Amino acid sequence: MIQQATLSTTAGQDRVAKAAAIPKLKREESAVLARTELTRFLHLIENLSPADWSLPTACTLWTVKDIVAHQAAHVLAATRFTEFLSQFDARKFRDYTAKGMNSLDAANQRQVDLRATRTPAELITEMKTRSEASLAGRQRFPWLVRKIRTAVPGYHKPISLGELIDVIFTRDMWMHRLDVCRATGHTMVLTPEHDGRINALTMRDLAQNLSDKLNGQTVMYRLTGAAGGEWLLGTAASVSAVVTMDALDFNWLASKHINGQDALAQNIVKVEGDQVLAELVIHNTTVLY
Repeated sequence: MIQQATLSTTAGQDRVAKAAAIPKLKREESAVLARTELTRFLHLIENLSPADWSLPTACTLWTVKDIVAHQAAHVLAATRFTEFLSQFDARKFRDYTAKGMNSLDAANQRQVDLRATRTPAELITEMKTRSEASLAGRQRFPWLVRKIRTAVPGYHKPISLGELIDVIFTRDMWMHRLDVCRATGHTMVLTPEHDGRINALTMRDLAQNLSDKLNGQTVMYRLTGAAGGEWLLGTAASVSAVVTMDALDFNWLASKHINGQDALAQNIVKVEGDQVLAELVIHNTTVLY
């Protein structure tokens, strides 16, 4: 066994956190994270070169411009509940599902296609002019509506609309900011307070998703970089395996931009201790973005 780690309930660079005990995101904090992420995303796209917008991304059907169009739609969706319902009304993207897309991919592709003729400047303007209404709208979603649970294609459990609005919309923008940075060569702005907290919440979800796969064992995820930290997943007092990787690469894996086999083959992940357990965790590292 690997030497037992010191437990803490607060994630950070110098402490080990028990992932399942990471504090849940509260409404007030969600507003802060959403504003910071939107500010950083806008700053990034405002500094893209004209050539950057047509570059391909890890989202294989989308260019950089398509990703921005998708995010512009999400900003608009949060401005009011009726707009949210409209964007995810299955009747409006039947042409996409008829071609074999699942409902989430269909809704997202429709968002992009509706903005196909817009220029980069127009997409930026749409996001900037809708930003304040969007941020305020997230906080105004009715309590009962926030409790509604919905199935997400490809995800193993339903989630509440409140979680979708507070956590997933921000995480999705964060992940697409990474997509744009990696596609264009821009450095991603990262701070422990913002990006570290987003990663901690991602790890919290991963701990829940892996709870029935660890068979009472504990694995440590050690993520490097400004957004990183060390997290324990599992219930055993001793750590059986340690998985080390860059925090950005972890999200690349958890979002299925890369699968576990390729992550191991490309040496972007280092494994210590129980190899079988570590590989089980790597192959099952997936959360909702």
